[in-house]
Amino acid sequence: MVARTSMMTTTWVLLAATGHSPPLVDIDGTVFVQLGIFLFLLLVLTQLVFRPYLALRAERGRSIEGVREEALKLSQETEQKLHGYEEQIAKTRKEATAVRLELRKQGEGRALELVTEAQKRAEAEFTSARQKIEKAVEAAELSLRTRSDSLAKAAASKLLGREV
Repeated sequence: MVARTSMMTTTWVLLAATGHSPPLVDIDGTVFVQLGIFLFLLLVLTQLVFRPYLALRAERGRSIEGVREEALKLSQETEQKLHGYEEQIAKTRKEATAVRLELRKQGEGRALELVTEAQKRAEAEFTSARQKIEKAVEAAELSLRTRSDSLAKAAASKLLGREV
């Protein structure tokens, strides 16, 4: 090996003297040893590091994508439910408004009935009172007529001094 090294050194010196630089890679038997080590390490690292790492990354990517799909699905379901709730609220509000208007209409109708009934009762009481008053007036007039005749006779008798 010493002879070989001195030969390489001599080759470098000669090449340097001619203006050429020495080669960067010296190709000899060690290249095959290095290639063997590289291939062995490549095989070992592929089996122990690269494949598990790539499988882990792929699984992580799948799980992230699955979570994204699940989140998108849940978001769509939530939007559908929210839309359904909003429609149901709008429908319920319409129904409540219709019921409220119907109740108001019924209340106004009932109030009108009560007012009409009260007016009829008041009118009936007024008519009854008027009839009572008229009867009382007639009775009073009759009483006054019968008394007026007797009072007139008494007054005439006193004025004339004799009985009429």
